[in-house]
Amino acid sequence: MDVEHMNKDELRRAIRRRRAELSCGEEGAARSRRMQERLLADELWRRCRRVALFVSVKGEPDTSLLLDEAWRSGRTVFLPRCRKGEKGVMDMIACAGEEELETSGFGIPEPKMTERSRLLSAADLADGPQTLIVVPGLAFDRQGFRLGYGGGYYDRLLAEARCASVGLAFHELLLNRLPHDEWDRPARAVCTEEELLCL
Repeated sequence: MDVEHMNKDELRRAIRRRRAELSCGEEGAARSRRMQERLLADELWRRCRRVALFVSVKGEPDTSLLLDEAWRSGRTVFLPRCRKGEKGVMDMIACAGEEELETSGFGIPEPKMTERSRLLSAADLADGPQTLIVVPGLAFDRQGFRLGYGGGYYDRLLAEARCASVGLAFHELLLNRLPHDEWDRPARAVCTEEELLCL
């Protein structure tokens, strides 16, 4: 993939196509499972008591094993919910299981918001290895920078975070270098089905 001569929009289109191929069928499911097992075996996961995750959609690496293990082990699980009318802004809301999810207007499972909902707080984000953010992306590079979907949601979250963070990507989409802007924020690790790269 000729990354150096593509802008972000061209890269997004090319990588979306390739990621769809990598994620499909039994081999795609096996890749996702190896990726999740690699993270579950690592200190990043074993040390955390709170984890901000995402429910995978549209060719993203599957996260169901991570979600099941986080809920089973009693960790506090936070999932993203986009704020209506506030472009690029989301809340991370505590979610105790699938029964607390609803489908957004974009077809994405999100946690329900109630008066009693607990949000990921500034204190959580400052809590070093006790909090882990698992970051989605189309692709990552070996510096931790990601090619996202263009909304800036996770850049805003990572800009506030002083805790552990790890991007999930298929190994073929862990690239040497991606174009990034001054507001882009890297993850502190990247996990693929072949390696976990700590930065």
